[in-house]
Amino acid sequence: MAISHVVSHHSFWRSAGGVLLKFFASGAMLGTLLLMLPASRQQDLPLLDIFFTAVSAITVTGLITVDTGSSYSWLGQVIIALLIQAGGLGYMLIGTITLLGKDKFVSLRRQSALGVTVQINDGLSLFSLIRFVSAFSLILISVLTLALAIFWIPAYGWGEGLGKAAFHAVSAFNNAGFALFPDSLMSAAGGQPVLYVHALGFILGGIGFTVIYEIAQGSRLSIHTRIMIYGSIFLLGTGTLGLLLFEAGNDSLGTGSERLSHAFFQAATTRTAGFNSVDIASMSNASHVFMMINMVIGAGPGSTAGGLRLTTFVLLVAGLTAALQGRQTTRLLGRTLQVENLLRASGILILTLALLSVINLMILALEPELDAMALIFEMVSALGTVGLSLGITSSLGAPAKLLVITVMMIGKVSPVILFGALTGRRGSPLRYAGGEIATG
Repeated sequence: MAISHVVSHHSFWRSAGGVLLKFFASGAMLGTLLLMLPASRQQDLPLLDIFFTAVSAITVTGLITVDTGSSYSWLGQVIIALLIQAGGLGYMLIGTITLLGKDKFVSLRRQSALGVTVQINDGLSLFSLIRFVSAFSLILISVLTLALAIFWIPAYGWGEGLGKAAFHAVSAFNNAGFALFPDSLMSAAGGQPVLYVHALGFILGGIGFTVIYEIAQGSRLSIHTRIMIYGSIFLLGTGTLGLLLFEAGNDSLGTGSERLSHAFFQAATTRTAGFNSVDIASMSNASHVFMMINMVIGAGPGSTAGGLRLTTFVLLVAGLTAALQGRQTTRLLGRTLQVENLLRASGILILTLALLSVINLMILALEPELDAMALIFEMVSALGTVGLSLGITSSLGAPAKLLVITVMMIGKVSPVILFGALTGRRGSPLRYAGGEIATG
């Protein structure tokens, strides 16, 4: 028993989840040390708030206890941007490189071990994918920087305008939600075009690198890519319409044509980007619950974003549809889905909901004086590495802040760990007699 415990202990730290956990923990520690430097800050800050910022940056969450633009110097902002970039790309690349080893192509067994970090097709060269991801990231961040600089250099000057543009380009592409304005993007110069530039960044960053890779290759799209494209369009459409509906009697989305722009932007950013173009605290409770549902769903596997994963959500819906229609098999886009995929998706959902229940009970017990809806919203945002808040983050006590830090870290590595736990062992070849259980 002792030997098996040691083996399992060492095997975890060598797994994709273990490697990523070490990567994010060490990155957070290094980031904290660098942000503690006097040159990194414009004012004295408590150590806990600095650590909170570092964890939020490396996990590309975006929750903050102090204003990033006024609390940290240009050096501190560069450090935060580097943490964001390392966390966003590191989520995929570190796990990929670790499991790939010296092989150029990865086997089906190791594809399964890679889990939600990378969804790949048979025979796809991961070295080619890594090169593509690096080049695509650099090009897109450069394009986003130039696009934002067009609006911000005239408004803020060359140095500040270009610096803000580069920081926001990195934050948008990595779905981090960090902004250098105290109200996120509400007061940013440039109006609606600036919102669409940010949306372009976090939608492309959150759809999944293999989806972009397949589209760029011009080859026949896999079922995974088609699910991501159709699912993303569907959720963006329903999310926009949902917010317009729930805010029909409220002016929180503005007036006229800007209502549609703000509704679209908030629907898109809720799925792990974390920016806000309006005061979301003034929105209705129905909108808050609707946004939390989108936070849980999240974006695509193998992307810079987080959440349950859109593909997992689609699998669950497809399985539910098959059950309601009384079918023995589940079909999607002309393909029959394997039972293992449905069981894995169900397991991830159950474990995610169980985790949400526990952390919400904990935060409600730690902060009984604060609004319950705001606290639950905060924890859902932290677990999905979204970064949206109803404005209570800085009001949390030290124990609650430590809980949020822990949840942000769990939210970043738990999909890989859960997937590995649900796929890492081969089932027994034995088949037992069937049985019927009443379920309702």
